[in-house]
Amino acid sequence: MSTTSKIRANRLEFYDTATFETVLPVAPVSYSQDFLGAAFETIPPAGSPVQGDPFVKRIVGAGPPIVAGILRAPGGQVQIALSATAEKEDAVLYWDDNLAMDVLAAAEFETRLVLPVLPSLAGVQAVWGLFSAWIDGPANNACFLAFGVNGSGAVSILAFDGVTTTTFATGVVVGTTDWHTYRVDANSPTDIRFYIDGVQVSSTGLVNFAATGALAVLQPYLACYKAAGAGVASLTTDYVRVWMSRR
Repeated sequence: MSTTSKIRANRLEFYDTATFETVLPVAPVSYSQDFLGAAFETIPPAGSPVQGDPFVKRIVGAGPPIVAGILRAPGGQVQIALSATAEKEDAVLYWDDNLAMDVLAAAEFETRLVLPVLPSLAGVQAVWGLFSAWIDGPANNACFLAFGVNGSGAVSILAFDGVTTTTFATGVVVGTTDWHTYRVDANSPTDIRFYIDGVQVSSTGLVNFAATGALAVLQPYLACYKAAGAGVASLTTDYVRVWMSRR
C-alpha cells in the first residue's frame, strides 16, 4: 500500500495509489462501512434497522434473492444476488430511505466490488451509487448517480436528476473475478464525475445534475433487479464510503 493525499473541494483526502481506495476523507460529514464482524452476517430488513448502522436490505421475490454478509470474507463483504426463480425480484442494500447525502454539498460515493454473476438476460440489472428513495425498479427512481453493468461486463454511467436521463458507456469491461473501485464525485453538480480505479470514465460536462433541494439528497444504494423471468445477477461489495461538506 502506498498512501498519498490530495485536496478536493477544500477537503483533504488520503488515498491508496495501489488500490485507488480513498482510505480517509477528511470531511465534515463522513461515513464508512467495511461490513466487519458477526453483525453483518445477517442484514436487517427494511423498516427494522439495527441501532448504530443505517444499512438494511429490501427483498422482493420468493426465490428468494439474497442480501447477506459472506462468512469469513477478507475485509468484510456483502453479497447481493438474484435467484433463478421466474418472478420479479429486487435485492437492495441501502439506508432504508433515510436520505442524507446532498449532491449540492459535494457528496462523494465510493465502493469496491466484484460482479461474480453478470446479468444473464435482458432486463436484469446490477447498479450501485447514490439514489433517492426505493421504488420498484432502479430506473424508476426519482434521482440517481450510479454505475450499472450489462451481460457482457460493460460498465455504464447512469444518471437522472428528475428531468434529464444520462446513459453513457464507460468503455470499461469487467470480468466475474475482477475487483474494482468505483467513485461518484459531485464536487461540481454541473460536472458530476465518475471514476473506476482512479481513472475518470466520464467526459467533461456529461452529467449536469440540476436537481435542487430535497431532490438532490440521496443515499448509498447497491442492487440487483429484474422485473420478471429467470435471469440472474450478483454483486459483492467490500466497503461503502460516502462523504460531503456540511450545508
